[in-house]
Amino acid sequence: MAFNGPDNTDYDNVASLNQAFLTLLGKDPGLRRSLEEIPADLASRLTALNSEQITRLAGAPFLLFSFRESDDGYWGDLLSDSQEGDLFRIEVSAAVDTLTSAGLGFIWQLAQRNPYALRLICGAPLSWCEQVAEITFYRLLAAVRQSGSPPGLRASSEPAVWRKLLSEGLGRKGDIRRAAHVSVLQAILTAPAAGQQPHWSLAARRLNTPAKRVADRRG
Repeated sequence: MAFNGPDNTDYDNVASLNQAFLTLLGKDPGLRRSLEEIPADLASRLTALNSEQITRLAGAPFLLFSFRESDDGYWGDLLSDSQEGDLFRIEVSAAVDTLTSAGLGFIWQLAQRNPYALRLICGAPLSWCEQVAEITFYRLLAAVRQSGSPPGLRASSEPAVWRKLLSEGLGRKGDIRRAAHVSVLQAILTAPAAGQQPHWSLAARRLNTPAKRVADRRG
């Protein structure tokens, strides 16, 4: 069975959202909390990126921030308890609220037309992508806002991912940089869902596996 991947417009939107997230990461207290899970040296490097480095890293073919897509328990509670009323109960900065709304809007519309592409862009289980496609955008936005959880750093508990992204993933040579990004995506897609026993040693090996052929398809 053939699946259509993300198109160029989707990747443009991913880059734009990633750039907004990385720019805010070092400034917004709510977003900075997600850096507490990664080693201090990586957190420092992430918040010290210059504009050129942010642009390079933002070009990864997946969202660098997460709405905890692989956490079935979290989303089960979120949607079962969601009320379609108090949309603005949680207080966050205007910039983070804009990022959340834009990110969820992009996620929801992509779920409607191509859940498989959404799986690649969010590193999420297909079941989550299909679940998002079945609810209204209003309900999705209300549920996430009421949770009180701003977008977090993707794979924040996996330093190997971020060491890869902040080394080869920032490289000046586009082919090496894209290969690093794709290898990280492969590792994220093969990681277990939240609550399962992790086998990141296997996924980490994929971070060192050449992914240039896949990267070339995108570039």
